[in-house]
Amino acid sequence: MHYTKPKLIQLIHIAKQKLGIDEFSYRAMLQRIAKKDSCKAMTLAELMQVMHELEQKGFKVRANHRKYSPSSKTAVVKSQISSKIRAIWIDMAKHGIIRDGSEQALNAWVRSIANPILNRQNQPIVLNVGALDDRMASLVLERLKQWQKRTASN
Repeated sequence: MHYTKPKLIQLIHIAKQKLGIDEFSYRAMLQRIAKKDSCKAMTLAELMQVMHELEQKGFKVRANHRKYSPSSKTAVVKSQISSKIRAIWIDMAKHGIIRDGSEQALNAWVRSIANPILNRQNQPIVLNVGALDDRMASLVLERLKQWQKRTASN
């Protein structure tokens, strides 16, 4: 698995807590492995050695078990309607209807529309517009068009 330095530091601190390692023993382990007493001062390779040591002591990295939709740019888009939603969102931002035309703002708005409905149906929640299936994307698109229509008439 590929980790960034901040993520490794976070995992190391979680492992320390989960394994019940006291501060003195933790610092001694860091000193023994990397000749440094702080994760912040370590290189990525040194952090990986510390992580390996903690895994040897019994720490297991668990994936988040809640069912979320993919949130990366490499995720497969489930519905072609999502590109229409994006296009209208960008157009509304250009016309000043929306202050923030970013993808993050769009995804936040999509979550505010879709997730309450999906929660009531005991469906996995979505994190972004690309994770919407055709049925939910149609519903979101209609809400966006209604919003656009209301503001255009003002």
